[in-house]
Amino acid sequence: MNLPPAVVCVDLGKTRCRVVLVAGTEQVDEQIAPGLPGLAQPGAPERTAEVIAELVSRLAGSDGAPVGVGAAGALSAPDAAARLAELLAATLDAPAAVTSDIVTAHLGALSGRAGVCLVAGTGAVALGVSADGAMSRRDGLGLMLGDLGSGAWIGRAGVRAAELAQSGVGPATVLADRIPAARDAATLAGAPDAATRIARHAPTVLDAAAQGDEVASGILTAAATLLAQTAAAASADVGQSDVVALGGLTGSEVFLDTLRAALTSHALTLRDPDGTALDGARILATRRDLLLEGYIHRAHA
Repeated sequence: MNLPPAVVCVDLGKTRCRVVLVAGTEQVDEQIAPGLPGLAQPGAPERTAEVIAELVSRLAGSDGAPVGVGAAGALSAPDAAARLAELLAATLDAPAAVTSDIVTAHLGALSGRAGVCLVAGTGAVALGVSADGAMSRRDGLGLMLGDLGSGAWIGRAGVRAAELAQSGVGPATVLADRIPAARDAATLAGAPDAATRIARHAPTVLDAAAQGDEVASGILTAAATLLAQTAAAASADVGQSDVVALGGLTGSEVFLDTLRAALTSHALTLRDPDGTALDGARILATRRDLLLEGYIHRAHA
């Protein structure tokens, strides 16, 4: 019996690097490591190639398998993305394709079709793609300037609300008890992992909102409104009204319900995603007819 060809799929963010060996649509093996700062950083292609190659070497049956990589920073640092593709192809002796992690998220969520992919995790970004391959990216600007409605945004709002309630300045909220050392979060300012650590409070806020806490519910509604505005901006740019949502926040039913209502107010429809960013990495490695081909960097051994 002929086995389906193997593909190495890489989802590399700033929080986590996940490398999966897939045969057909079945996951065969997996390796996980901490994320990296992004391809825009000095020396990032070389360091990233080393990390990915080491993880791939631990995957049984990965020899010669094509590699698809979605990496944070690839859109803003295309030369680094191209260099990473070259290094991986040479090191692994296999074809390599590199693009942004938001592009692989879009590919996985929409199977290469046009539409808007809204990623709502630690950060927040929307990528819209038109039927003729035009692209619009909205937000993704980081904790200081953007990522509006993201896990970090929600977590920060929750910490602020808890501290205000604890000090008697703001309205009462269960967050005051559930985020007991809210003021300590101020020490995170400027820390490299500040967004990730603040985002850890987002599930607490969402749980409180689901239980009817008015302050938490207000934070959730505001976050969904901001995310819907981001998606609407990308939608207007590319003429697409279907939106798929990915990211850690989408594991919450109360979040999805609130987001769906906010999108509806912009005449947008929330659709279920076809797959994940790892599915997008597989599509990236195995297809050459993609709408976003111009943002993909390919190299051969």
